[in-house]
Amino acid sequence: MLRRGSVVVAVDPYGHTPRRPYLILSDETHPFAGEQYIAAGITTKEYSPSISLAGRFVEGDLSERSFVSPWAVVSLPEADIERAVAIVDRTVTSSAAKQVARFVGYDPTDS
Repeated sequence: MLRRGSVVVAVDPYGHTPRRPYLILSDETHPFAGEQYIAAGITTKEYSPSISLAGRFVEGDLSERSFVSPWAVVSLPEADIERAVAIVDRTVTSSAAKQVARFVGYDPTDS
C-alpha cells in the first residue's frame, strides 16, 4: 500500500499524456486503501493555486520543476500506478488536501 504523500507515475485518465505524476492524498482510512487512491495531478506549469514541490521532497525527486494541481483530483486504481518515485513533506500533502476541500465548498467552520 502506498502512503499518503507518495508521488507516483500513473496512467493519465484524461489521455493528455500517456503517464503523469500524481500526489497521493488519501490514507489508510480510504474505504479501498491499497486498491484505489485519491490523488492530485502534478504538472510543470504553475498556476495561481498550484503548490510548488521545490525543496519539498523527503525521498526521491522529479526531474523537472513541478507543481501540485489541487483542482485536478483523480481516483487512481492501484493497477494504473506504474511506480512510486518520491515522497513529499507533510505540509505539501496537507496544503493540497485543504485546497481540494475548499474547491468543493468544504468549510471546517460550518456546522
